[in-house]
Amino acid sequence: MSANDKPGGRRWSGRRAYAARMLAAGKSIAQVASVLGLSPATARRYQSAFAVGGAPALMGMGDVGRRPRLTTEDLARLIQSIRQPPDNVGLSEACWTNVLVQRFIEREFQICYSYSHINRLIRDHGLQHWIRHGVR
Repeated sequence: MSANDKPGGRRWSGRRAYAARMLAAGKSIAQVASVLGLSPATARRYQSAFAVGGAPALMGMGDVGRRPRLTTEDLARLIQSIRQPPDNVGLSEACWTNVLVQRFIEREFQICYSYSHINRLIRDHGLQHWIRHGVR
């Protein structure tokens, strides 16, 4: 089982721990949502879990949403590929763009992601510095 498959996996544990501290200090749902960049609905779910079982209940919440289609190994390979020039991985373009990342994922992993998901993937993994912006 990868870290992404565990309830309260790596991606959310820091945010949930901070939310637990804020809720314990009596902060409102609006404050928790604003500071942590959460939707009010998510902040309410956090508050409900915290009210029932404290920080352990909040930390034990399962992640919401669809599981990643890229495996941990595939994601590591993608990140490593983007951190080098595209021609090093068999692409003829001079620099990475969102569309090129999208095409690379389709070619290498047979996964078709939407343009908005590619943006999120790039942002969530700190790859913005390797991507030429404004090119679609």
